[in-house]
Amino acid sequence: MRELTLWTLPNNGYDTVPALREHLSDFHREHAGIRASVWVRTPRTLWERLLTAAKEGTSGPDLVQIPSHWTSTLARLGVLADLGELDPGLDLGRWPASMRAQCRLDGTPHVYSLPWWAEARVLYYRRDALKAAGCAPEDLAAWEGFTEVCRRAAKRALSSCGLQHPVANPNPRESVSLADVAPCVWSRGGDLFAADGTRSLFQRERAERGIADYFKLLASGAMPLKGESGLAPLDLFEGACALQFSGRRPPPVPRAGPRRASALRARGRIGAVPFPAGDGATILSAWNLGVLRNTPAPREAYALARWLSSGSPASAYARAIGAFPAAEGPAVMGDEDPDLRGVFEAAFARARMIPNLSVLGSLERVFDRSMERQVREVARRRWSPETLREELIHAASEVDYILSFHAA
Repeated sequence: MRELTLWTLPNNGYDTVPALREHLSDFHREHAGIRASVWVRTPRTLWERLLTAAKEGTSGPDLVQIPSHWTSTLARLGVLADLGELDPGLDLGRWPASMRAQCRLDGTPHVYSLPWWAEARVLYYRRDALKAAGCAPEDLAAWEGFTEVCRRAAKRALSSCGLQHPVANPNPRESVSLADVAPCVWSRGGDLFAADGTRSLFQRERAERGIADYFKLLASGAMPLKGESGLAPLDLFEGACALQFSGRRPPPVPRAGPRRASALRARGRIGAVPFPAGDGATILSAWNLGVLRNTPAPREAYALARWLSSGSPASAYARAIGAFPAAEGPAVMGDEDPDLRGVFEAAFARARMIPNLSVLGSLERVFDRSMERQVREVARRRWSPETLREELIHAASEVDYILSFHAA
């Protein structure tokens, strides 16, 4: 019996491990000589442990789930195996071109990861909350309209609808990530990095305005950092907020049982519109699977990666966590909710991805540290656009040094 270890991110909270174990039962039946165990890592601990395993030659997982934009960095550092060597006939044709580019070491044809599942952020709203606030879905077409809806919801809709905050925090880690601010940056006409990957752009005026837009939600209290218990705040689907950015589908309605009627009523109160960026541009986030270069079982690990990322297994797992299989996207929704499917189809069509630069993983760590400092300023009620501007300038200097060092 060949034992494999899969490191995964917390794809659906506390249910991540039991859900994946159940999902893998079909793989175990089809591959009687392989058994896979699942371990959950946060993005930070995943990054740190992968780098430690690469530097010190210590044992790590056989297969790992990563944000797609880490592929180039981990490939360049020698963490991931070249999948073309394991499968010379490997064809990425079933995945969209944008996702195929994030499977490779930047600037090369070599493939180091396979797309598993994806999200494209849209804006959900509570119909009753918008009505109580005297607003309509059309008011959410642009960022200024969205913030006005937040303001009016705080005044008119929270108490009447039993809500805690105007807008839910999409980040459960009391932090702000590249993925959180990227669509705001793009909606202001800015960008994070130059197209050729040689310098940072997030400190430029347009990008800075977009990042400030997001932080103003936190600083004003429209978006909470913590819930009332001090833990991760509740969201729109849990009945706590009027609005929410999310790349996933709503929780499924039970087919039968005592909760079906109430779940149907709750689902009927929820609508969705494109990200409030004028043209609807949003972020497409994909999660990929990579085989570790130093695994003693590369072919078995690759067999698991192929199974998880292909056809029915990929669709079944994505549906279970409310996401989308990377290959099919919103098409898997069929006719179950035509309006919501249309919103997600528009989101996938217009979405952009964080670039798969060969040092992006390192750059993301720099950006994350800067955002953590700004979040602390919000918590201390000392945040301002000026403190953000200074922080972004310092972060850009560090990022540009890393980029120049790599170019040299």
